[in-house]
Amino acid sequence: MRLTVTIDDDLFAKAVQMTGPGGNEADLLREVINTLVRTQAARRLAALGGTWSGMADIPRRRPEPESSRRNVTLSVRLAGIRA
Repeated sequence: MRLTVTIDDDLFAKAVQMTGPGGNEADLLREVINTLVRTQAARRLAALGGTWSGMADIPRRRPEPESSRRNVTLSVRLAGIRA
């Protein structure tokens, strides 16, 4: 596809300089378009932010392992027996 655009010369020169040696204008513009597509897709995804009503609640904390629960219960029972 061919397209004619007007770009600020200083801004374009900085962008070309940042690409380093071996980079050409077509690669630069291709990368700019890819970056725009990725960032816009990320913004749209973030805007959805849990809007699906059928989604189950997500646990926000890790559950305690079973072994630590047993130890706590056992020590409480032993303390009750001694008293």
